[in-house]
Amino acid sequence: MEKERAKELISRYRDKIFGFSLEKLRSIASAEELAADIVCEVYSSFLKAEEIINPDGYVYRIASNIYASYIRRLKSSTECMDIAELALPFYDDGFEKDERSEEFQRLRSEIGFLSERQRSIIYMFYYENKSAAEIARQLNISVGTVKWHLSDARSNLKEELAMEKYNDDLAVNPIEFYSMGHDGCPGAKGDTADIFDTRLKQNIAWSCYFTPLTIEEIARKLNVPCAYAADEMKILEEYGYIDRLDNSKNPRYRTNMFITDCRTFDSSNKDMCKEAAEIFCEEFYPQVFADFDSAEDNWGFLCDGNDKNFMKYTLVMLCTIFTLKNEKSCDCDDFNSFRIKRPDGGYFIAHASIANPVAKEPNPYWCCGIMSRNTDDFSNLQLDCRFSGRSDKVWRDNLDSDWQYLYDFVKKGKGALAPENYKRLCDKGYICNDKVQIMSAHRPVQDIIAENVRLPESLAEYSKRLDKRRYEHDKEHYPEHMRPLVKLYCENTLYNGAFVPYLIEKMLEKGMLEPLTDIQKKSVFSVFIYN
Repeated sequence: MEKERAKELISRYRDKIFGFSLEKLRSIASAEELAADIVCEVYSSFLKAEEIINPDGYVYRIASNIYASYIRRLKSSTECMDIAELALPFYDDGFEKDERSEEFQRLRSEIGFLSERQRSIIYMFYYENKSAAEIARQLNISVGTVKWHLSDARSNLKEELAMEKYNDDLAVNPIEFYSMGHDGCPGAKGDTADIFDTRLKQNIAWSCYFTPLTIEEIARKLNVPCAYAADEMKILEEYGYIDRLDNSKNPRYRTNMFITDCRTFDSSNKDMCKEAAEIFCEEFYPQVFADFDSAEDNWGFLCDGNDKNFMKYTLVMLCTIFTLKNEKSCDCDDFNSFRIKRPDGGYFIAHASIANPVAKEPNPYWCCGIMSRNTDDFSNLQLDCRFSGRSDKVWRDNLDSDWQYLYDFVKKGKGALAPENYKRLCDKGYICNDKVQIMSAHRPVQDIIAENVRLPESLAEYSKRLDKRRYEHDKEHYPEHMRPLVKLYCENTLYNGAFVPYLIEKMLEKGMLEPLTDIQKKSVFSVFIYN
């Protein structure tokens, strides 16, 4: 081709080449560099060519090849590459092909759903222009296997593009865990909230909660490349949040954690607990409080100032735990069968809740507990809810060291603590005016409750009926493999720290308790047991 004709064509395509480069790289500086390389190659090719029937497709082919070379260099310098970075094979109709079209985007998406091996083969064949034999040598497989994968991948792509566009609620309306926690002991990496730090992990767990799915099926539900889902799945499987159900080449996965979809629940559970709180405040706690008020020694409990109103808050917590426990058949071993041993030393049942993102409101009956921190010298119990005034970090701020400092203060006095440790106890409200504010005891609190509190048989029977009502209501909201755990939790509707906020609310309404001061809220629902 004559130079003048080549320059004329270059002038015509210069802007299109830059637009192509900018669309690919989204950076003016990088696009200018890529465009310059393309222009040089196009001009050189024009000079060598005699007649070009379709210059638009011709230039587009060269631009695509130069860009593919750029991608190869990028791929070799990084561990992984976003499928969205890839250019699809060039089109003969050239720059008029809209790469933002729905068909183009769907094709790119479908490539992301291929298996890892097929994605590699597609990449090497179409983007690196390698032959089947070269691919076979690089992957250490036969040429026939390469050709089969190419054929299978093409067939899958055609079949999926011919189908109705895949649409799932999680793709267009992903869920979000608004509450995450644990039942047991967290590990060095924390608990559920620390692992599920991305919406992608959360949606992966939700996608295979009710029905076991393969990585490809999960990726399709979320409309993300398989590689993304597979990367996140590794840590979820490693830490026991999701189980691999078989060892096939394309295994299915199922989520192993207690996820509550609050969008599907009505007010029945709260209504049942409110009903129970009313009954217990009428038939149980008046006698408990009367006996406690008449006990000069406060049943062996100690408290600065002997403020019985303050002590009753914690007494409600202790009665909730220990009076009903004797009526229940379940024990810690029942829950241990559901707790998972995590690689970081954690040993717990993972919890999460899903709320309506439009009408997300704080739960007035939230509860964190019952928490314990134990050594040979002391133990303690603590619960957090809306009626306490501690840090919003709840269990994360309930440190073993705090109780050790408190024990040292009780046994040895203020001089046994470093100034910063003493200040922390004061800031937390555990110490005020050099006196311990937390209710304490010198022997096991379960023994104290057993000696002084009796649950009427009628209430024991009522609690059992309530458990059955709750289980019948709740079981349909959880997958089959979680129902044994649902049943276990429902056997403890009233032997549970979560019942405490309902009781306190009702007692305040009835005048059975007086509101706490701000300093009392910091140390309420805590009991410190030491010899």
